[in-house]
Amino acid sequence: MADNIRDDVKHAGNKVAEKAKEAGNWASEKAEEATDWAKEKIHQGQNRADEAAQKAKDRADEACSKDKDSGSCGCG
Repeated sequence: MADNIRDDVKHAGNKVAEKAKEAGNWASEKAEEATDWAKEKIHQGQNRADEAAQKAKDRADEACSKDKDSGSCGCG
């Protein structure tokens, strides 16, 4: 009887260890997915910021060009 209980406890311990390993793998996988998502969003944000900066520069250059034509440009 003691051997049966000992085997049952050992089996239960092995199951717990197996499930803990699965949980750790799952958590690691989800953390990697979250990291990839965050990197993608940062990249998208940087692209949008670059586009906005380029649009602002283009509009400033256009405005300066119009002012130069009229003789009232202080752009340099």
